[in-house]
Amino acid sequence: MIEIKGIRFEVQIEHKRIKNLYLRLKDDVIYASAPLRMADHEVYRFIESKRDWIYKAYDRQVYRKRVSNLYSSGDLFYIFDKPYRLIRQIGRSRVNISNDTIFLTYKDDSEEGIKYLYKTLDKILMKQALFYLNKHLPFLRDYGYMEVPELKCRIMTSKWGVCYTRKNKITVSSYLIHYPLQCLEYIMVHEMTHFIVPNHSKRFYEVVANNMPDYKSASNRLKQ
Repeated sequence: MIEIKGIRFEVQIEHKRIKNLYLRLKDDVIYASAPLRMADHEVYRFIESKRDWIYKAYDRQVYRKRVSNLYSSGDLFYIFDKPYRLIRQIGRSRVNISNDTIFLTYKDDSEEGIKYLYKTLDKILMKQALFYLNKHLPFLRDYGYMEVPELKCRIMTSKWGVCYTRKNKITVSSYLIHYPLQCLEYIMVHEMTHFIVPNHSKRFYEVVANNMPDYKSASNRLKQ
């Protein structure tokens, strides 16, 4: 296991009759094909030297997967796991949601229009995130953390959320709008727990489980 910028990667090493060491990334697993006589610690040393490459590859992979999921069934846009038909039009920038349809009007048909849609829906996401923030504030106070964290929202392709402990701030990804509310609650509990436990140790997940016993189902859904 290796952690890069808060993302934990499993490492699987396979020794083969080859001369060079090769790395392949799939989801959050690093597959290493190594020469027969190469020691595992040398493989890990090589992986450490490729941290930037691994992170960038993971970032591209996550972005492609989320965009693919978004449009895999035609022009469907999911809001908290409910499908809406997305209709795009050219004109003055605005978003209207009616029953099972989202009408997106933008000056052109570029991807900037989709970013504008996310920015608009961030208001819905923030309202729910604030609800979970207030819901779980008591557990922070039980552990002696008396501040109320500041909450932000923005498009992030490689993380669902991030906690800035020194700034007392939590930022969540706009892409959480596509997933069930349980997933948003898990990310809020996860990031809030970092004010108590800064790492991803066993104690960290014990605190998470104490406040959200079913967190694993949400965590697994976000990995799909």
